[in-house]
Amino acid sequence: MSRVYFHTFGCKANQYDTELLREKMASGGAVTVEKPADADLCLVNSCSVTAKADQECRQFVRRLLRENDHARVVVTGCYATHAPGELRALSPRVEVYSNAEKNSLPACVGFEVAPEVFGLSRFSDRSRAFVKIQDGCRAPCTYCIIPQTRPSYWNKPADQVIQEITTLAAAGHGEIVLTGIRLGLYQGSLEGQRFDLAGLLERLVEIPGDFRIRLSSLEVTEVSDDIVLLAARNSKICRHFHIPMQSADDGVLKDMGRWYVFEKYRERVEFIRRHLPDCGLTADVLVGFPTETEAAFENTYARIESLALSGLHVFPYSQRPGTKAAELPPLAHDVQRRRVEALLALGEKLKAQFRARFAGTVRQVVTEPEGEGWTENYIRVPHDRNLPPGRLAAVRI
Repeated sequence: MSRVYFHTFGCKANQYDTELLREKMASGGAVTVEKPADADLCLVNSCSVTAKADQECRQFVRRLLRENDHARVVVTGCYATHAPGELRALSPRVEVYSNAEKNSLPACVGFEVAPEVFGLSRFSDRSRAFVKIQDGCRAPCTYCIIPQTRPSYWNKPADQVIQEITTLAAAGHGEIVLTGIRLGLYQGSLEGQRFDLAGLLERLVEIPGDFRIRLSSLEVTEVSDDIVLLAARNSKICRHFHIPMQSADDGVLKDMGRWYVFEKYRERVEFIRRHLPDCGLTADVLVGFPTETEAAFENTYARIESLALSGLHVFPYSQRPGTKAAELPPLAHDVQRRRVEALLALGEKLKAQFRARFAGTVRQVVTEPEGEGWTENYIRVPHDRNLPPGRLAAVRI
């Protein structure tokens, strides 16, 4: 019996991948342990979206090597794909598997996987379960390394998606989060009929059970009218869209290789609000791109403020070797830090304003062991700690 320690860096897609590796290895006799020192095998699923993510992974692998002098140390994921040599250089004990090898990794490290394990039966220690239905990105963003680490498009067969969500809902997960690298590009088919993400959602809301579906992240050009209108008429789809913006200045967007202008983003936000006035709308913003002038940043700040989103995920630009933007001279660190702090403060203000709109109202949350849960429109609120985790419960904000 092999004892395996798992650790995940990065996005929800990575978290799903790790959980699926755990389930596959368990079918071959693996037992999960909570401490690296107790493991025969330490498996790290890495991220490479920023230089900091790479650094954190290297530091963590060094820690594993110190804390356990006998275990196999296996690293997979985006950093393992992008710079395998950097990881192998840490120690001869470090084994590296790319994203392309991830699916076959259990067999590569000696586990005979049960053939019926194509998806999850339960998401360990979570009230909300992630389900990855899409992988791959070929977007032209000049700052991003991910199209080099996940270039191949993949869509989970629709019948498997339906079966997996049916199983997870029956196991007590009150919320299923659909995730992918470019979730909005999902293409599926069932009984000879082809459909997109909206078509899949129409089939998923028919699954019986007391659960809801959340979409993890959609590019602005992929938040279709059909998806919005379906969410407006079916409460099983959470009223929350996370739509990466990156910048609100058209010149910077063009330099970033983004394929829209701010006005298109604004139009989509206004369409969503017309049909879902209580919808939470959050965005990624990349701060300090090399061509972001002070005027461009001020434009971004003012335009984001005018949109009155419900929250921001703010990231400093990180130079990624191998990308087009890496050829540009970076901004001064203090300039970038000042802009990041300004947008973080704006994000907190927007979040507080959105929450205040719903003070005194009753919303549905998924209960979690720590006594806090997310409403369907993505407000974090406390709930009765005595409620079992994974339930949908009405809570007054």
